[in-house]
Amino acid sequence: MISPLASRSDFPVFNELTYLNTASMGLMPLSVHHAARRVEEEIALRGTTWFDEVQEIGILERARKAAARLLHAPVDSIAVCTSFTEALCQIAWAFAPSRGSNIVSVDLEFPSVPYPWMRVCDATGAEMRLVETANRPERLSFDALARVVDSKTAVICVSHAQYSTGFRFDLKALAELAHAHGALLIVDATQSAGLVPIDIAAAAPDVLIAGGYKWLTGPFGAAVCYVSPRLLERLNPPFVGWRSTPDPYHFDARHLTLAPTARRLEFSTMSYGAGLALGAAIEYVLELGVERILAHDQKLATRLMDGLDRLGAEIISPRSDLERGGTVTVRYPGRDASALAAALNAARIIVSPRFNAVRFSMHYYNSSDDVDAALDTFGRLVKAA
Repeated sequence: MISPLASRSDFPVFNELTYLNTASMGLMPLSVHHAARRVEEEIALRGTTWFDEVQEIGILERARKAAARLLHAPVDSIAVCTSFTEALCQIAWAFAPSRGSNIVSVDLEFPSVPYPWMRVCDATGAEMRLVETANRPERLSFDALARVVDSKTAVICVSHAQYSTGFRFDLKALAELAHAHGALLIVDATQSAGLVPIDIAAAAPDVLIAGGYKWLTGPFGAAVCYVSPRLLERLNPPFVGWRSTPDPYHFDARHLTLAPTARRLEFSTMSYGAGLALGAAIEYVLELGVERILAHDQKLATRLMDGLDRLGAEIISPRSDLERGGTVTVRYPGRDASALAAALNAARIIVSPRFNAVRFSMHYYNSSDDVDAALDTFGRLVKAA
C-alpha cells in the first residue's frame, strides 16, 4: 500500500474521481487556496486601507524566498513573474542571438518553449534547431540533443522534464554541454519543480523558469524565474515599468534605474493573490520534502508501469529512475489514444491524451488505490475493444 504524502482532506475532488493529471494541472491544497482568497478579499473589500505601499512592495517576497529555498538559489536571483511564457519571452528578447548563431530545442517540447525563440529568429536571422523526436518520443536522449549543438550554438532551451513522457534531462550535464560551447542554458522546470530536487549551485543553469500550477500545485498567474548572477549583470529587460526599479514607490519618471536584483523582471502589477498562493504552495511542497515526493511518485509510476505491462500496453516513458518522475505515457496496440483517454475520463479516471498516447501523472496526493483503479478501468476498456 502506498499512501498519499498529504492529507486527502486538502484535496476534496478525490471524493468524486481519481485524478492522475498533474502534468496538465496540479491540485491546489485547500489551505493554499484559502490563503490566496483571504488576500484577494482584503484587497477587493478594503483597498489601500489594508493593501498599502508596504504590503504591495513586499507581497511577492514569500514566493521569492520559498523559491530560493526550493532551488537552493540566492533570493536576489529570483523573480516572480505572471507565467513561464512571459518570463521566457523577456529572457529571449533580452539575450536574442544574432544572425549566424543558433538556438537548440526539441520538437516535442511544449510550444511555449521554442515559440519565443522562433519569433526572435524571425527578427535577428538566427537559426532555430530542433532535435527531431516528435514521431518517436521514446528516443529523446541527452546524446540526441548533444548532436545538434555546435560552436555556433548561442542558447540551449529545453524542459528539464518533458511534458509528453516525463523524460528528464540531467541539469548539470546540460549546463556543461552548453557552457563548453559558449552557449546559455535556459531551462523550463515547469514539469520538474516540486517533483524533482533542483540544486542551482550544483547544476549551474543560466536561467531556470517554472510555472506554478503543475507539480508545485500552485495557481495560474504566477511563476518563478531564476537568473544566474553572471547573467543578471547583463540583463536589460525588454519590458519595464514602475516595479522594475529599486524603489517602486519612488515614482521618478525622469530617470529609469533598474533594480539590481532579478526583481527588475517584475515590471508591473499582477494578480498578487496568485503570487502569495505560489509562495504558500512552494512552502507546502517543501514541508513534504521534494526528495520524498520524488520517491513516492516514482513508486506509484512503477506500480502503474508494471500493471500496464501485464495488460500489453506500450510504455514510451523512460524506466530509469534518473530519467523519470511521476508521469507514465502509454499506447495500446490497435487503440486510438484520444478515444482511450476520453473513455478513461468518462469513467472518472482523469488523464490526458498526448502524442497519440495516454498520459498518466501521479503526485504526492495520489495513492496506490488510485493507480489500481486506473489499471482496473484501463484493463476493462482495452478488453472491451
